[in-house]
Amino acid sequence: MNWTRISSIIIVGFTAIGAIYGGLSFIFMPSGDLLSLSTGLLEDSLFVDYLIPGIFLFIFVGLFHLAALIYLLKKLPRTKEVMFAAAIVLAVWMIVQLFIIGYVFILQIIFLVIAFIEMFLAIQIKKQK
Repeated sequence: MNWTRISSIIIVGFTAIGAIYGGLSFIFMPSGDLLSLSTGLLEDSLFVDYLIPGIFLFIFVGLFHLAALIYLLKKLPRTKEVMFAAAIVLAVWMIVQLFIIGYVFILQIIFLVIAFIEMFLAIQIKKQK
C-alpha cells in the first residue's frame, strides 16, 4: 500500500467521521448546543437554526466522504473521481460557510485546506494508475 493511498484513507475517513458527527449533532439538536454553537452565528443567513445546514453537512459532506472512503478501501473504479468530487463538495461547503457566517473557528480553515489536500491526493492517485 503506498503513502498516497494511506494518506487518502486517513484524511477522507477523518473528514467523513467529522462531517457525519457534526451533521447528526445539528439534526438532533438544531440549536447547536451539542457542539457549543450559538444560533446567533446564523443571524445574517437564511437559517433560523442548524437543522438544514446539518442535513446538508451530513448528506453532502459526510456521506459523500464515506462513499469516497469505501471506494478507497475497496479500490473500486472511479475512486479518484469520487474522492475529487467529495473534496470539491467540502471546499464549496467551507467557502459558503465562510461567506454566510464569516471566519469563526480555525477548523473552517483547516477543513478548507483538507479539501485541497484531498484534491491533490486524488490527482496523485490518478497519476499512479
